[in-house]
Amino acid sequence: MKKIGSFFYKLMGKFEEIVSMTMMTITISITVINVFARYLFKYSIPWSYEISGIAWTWTVMLGVGWCYRRNMHMGVDFIIEKLRPSARRYVYIFSFTILLIAMLFLTYMSVIITIKGGYKLTSYFKLPYTVKYISAVIAFFNMTIYSIIFLSLAIKKPDEFLRRVALEGNGLDDFDEIEEIEGIPNDLEVINNELVNNTGTEGRQ
Repeated sequence: MKKIGSFFYKLMGKFEEIVSMTMMTITISITVINVFARYLFKYSIPWSYEISGIAWTWTVMLGVGWCYRRNMHMGVDFIIEKLRPSARRYVYIFSFTILLIAMLFLTYMSVIITIKGGYKLTSYFKLPYTVKYISAVIAFFNMTIYSIIFLSLAIKKPDEFLRRVALEGNGLDDFDEIEEIEGIPNDLEVINNELVNNTGTEGRQ
C-alpha cells in the first residue's frame, strides 16, 4: 500500500511538471507565431487567443501546485526565523492547518465552477469552459494532499519537516538529498537540548 501511495505521489508531481511546461510552451509558441503573423502578413490567427488562454490557465494552476509542493512560494518568515525550533514547528502546524482548510474550500469551489463551466462554450472551437476550469480542481486537490503531508511531517517528524520548510526548492521532494546538505542545523537535536536544559534548570530550582 505504501509503494502504491509513493507511486501516485510521484505521479502527481510529474504530471504537474510536464503538463505545466507543455502548456507554457504552447502559450509562448502560439503568441509568438501570432505576433509574427500580424506584423509580417497582416493576419491574426483567430483561435490563438482561445487556445493560449486555456494553455496559460493550465500553466498557472499546475505551476502553483508544483511550487507549493516544493516550498517555492514567497513568504514573510523573518519573525518565524527568530523563534526557537520547537515554537517554529507549532507556528507552521497552525499555518498548514489554515492552508489545509483553505485548499479544501478552494477545491470545493473549483468543482462547482467547473461543473457550471460545462454550460458555457468558447467562441471559436465551442469547447466547454470545463476544459479550462478543471485545471483548478486538479491544482487545489493536489495542494490539499500536500498540506496533509506537510502537517503529518510536522507532527510526526519535526526535524525532517523543519529542514524541508527551511530549504526553498525542496519541500516534499528530494527526500534523500536534504540529509546530505551541509550547514542545516539538526532542529530535532536543538529541541531535545532545550528540553534537557529546561529539565535541568527546573531540577536545580
